[in-house]
Amino acid sequence: MTMITIGAASHCGLHRKENQDYHAYYSPEGGSKNKKGILMALADGMGGHSGGAIASRIAINILMEEYYKDWLEDSIPDSLVQAFHKANAEVIAQSQNNIDLDGMGTTLTAVVFHQDKMYYAHVGDSRGYVIFENRISQFTRDHSYVAGLVKAGVITEEEARTHPEKNIITRAIGIDPDLRVDTSRKHQKTKKDQYVLLCCDGLYGVVSNEEMVNAVREYRVPDVICEKLIEKANEHGGPDNITAMIARIDSANTISSLTRRFMNLVR
Repeated sequence: MTMITIGAASHCGLHRKENQDYHAYYSPEGGSKNKKGILMALADGMGGHSGGAIASRIAINILMEEYYKDWLEDSIPDSLVQAFHKANAEVIAQSQNNIDLDGMGTTLTAVVFHQDKMYYAHVGDSRGYVIFENRISQFTRDHSYVAGLVKAGVITEEEARTHPEKNIITRAIGIDPDLRVDTSRKHQKTKKDQYVLLCCDGLYGVVSNEEMVNAVREYRVPDVICEKLIEKANEHGGPDNITAMIARIDSANTISSLTRRFMNLVR
């Protein structure tokens, strides 16, 4: 069995009155749901009159509910995408039914750990990182205006950090009925002592990759790492809501190809 320790922390930041971020994870104890692995997700809401806070909560709750409805083991990417579309439809419906919530939306980034594999689905500009030893790599792609400028070579990564339109996102839950979801059709392998970080722009916008890696190396425990990262973001001004979720791979359930073939034969 793959053993994972998950920690999380969230803070309003130093310049916001309301925290519109939301996060959750679910680890099935057994039964058919266990075939779908451990799901963790983070959402960064947007919209006035508390619309962002409502959108992020709806998105996470619908994601969790819908993902585990489809218990087939080999449908993890499809189940994630389907759950994202359900969440998108519900946020749009709520927005249309309440004028105070008009235009609300949210980013949504989700990761599933199943045996020694990791899958993800993503929309918006929240991020997912893998941290191992001294290395950090982003496995999500920002759906934002400035990310498009960086990809086109118009501005640099450094210029993007202070660009006046850096908060404009081009894809989110609740904005477009024809939502396109980034997902990992091919899983990534997990390994012992690997860390997976989900965070919103309130963290990565002010805390550098080097500071993230240093926090992981120094504190090791997911809950503590998340708290320290939020402290660091507030030290750098805390301009936005800040949320971090970290999963530490304590052991990976690796199955040899020979064993896997034998299991398939006896099913």
